[in-house]
Amino acid sequence: MFIKFLKKLLLVAVIFSVSGCGGSGSNASDNSYTPEPTLPFEAGIRSVLEPVASSFTGVEYPIQLYLPKNRITGKKYPVIYVLDAEWHLKRVADSLDRLELEAIIIGIENFVDAQYKHREDYSQWPLAQDYFDFIVNELAPKLEPNYPIDTSKRAILGHSYTGLFTGLAMIMDDPQSPFFSRHVSFDGSFWAHTEITPQLISDRGVLDERLKSKAILIAARGRVSNGRYVDWFQEMLEYEQFKELEIIKLEYDVDHIPVVEHAMDDAMKALLID
Repeated sequence: MFIKFLKKLLLVAVIFSVSGCGGSGSNASDNSYTPEPTLPFEAGIRSVLEPVASSFTGVEYPIQLYLPKNRITGKKYPVIYVLDAEWHLKRVADSLDRLELEAIIIGIENFVDAQYKHREDYSQWPLAQDYFDFIVNELAPKLEPNYPIDTSKRAILGHSYTGLFTGLAMIMDDPQSPFFSRHVSFDGSFWAHTEITPQLISDRGVLDERLKSKAILIAARGRVSNGRYVDWFQEMLEYEQFKELEIIKLEYDVDHIPVVEHAMDDAMKALLID
């Protein structure tokens, strides 16, 4: 009996000895962890890529690219598809640099014809479907595999006519597996599309009651602006009562053109800071 008692004492002593190794009195150097140093933010890298031709629209589009400077191996980044890139990619990229936010930008410039007629036509139904198919089925598969993109955080951004297109992109996308989950429309030209838009939204509601999007709608309130038509588009969406649709409304007392520069930082914060 005495021997068994000694064995029990020894076992208890061993248990306490082992458990004490992980306590607050343990040597910190045994389990020390030194995180990787955080690199200071640097402005992103901007470049011009080869133009991409579309079989859907029959034209070729110049392409620009913006990449975060200090990319971390294995990390995925949100991507913003910027329409009218010849005018707006610099504005978006400058905002990201200014706010020290990290995202990849794929900028699509316009096919330049007389008075940008192609841009106007392909921002409206039914040709908008062809332009959307170009982006989703031709441009994205060509570029995205080359960059560390978080495909769950794809955004599309446009102004005026392409702001209208950005709104339509929510409706044209796949209801179950949408390509874009975030839509930024600067003072969209919804006045040009008042007859067909309600029907498109209604048909989309019949197809699926879910519309997975963070929709950032920017309305200019200056003398020359589309603000009341942005309001109208918002009302059409809200009337349908889509589930999973988050609408963020930003309003500014400026005209149609300067609203892009004026609202860009607020739009990027709303887009990228959850």
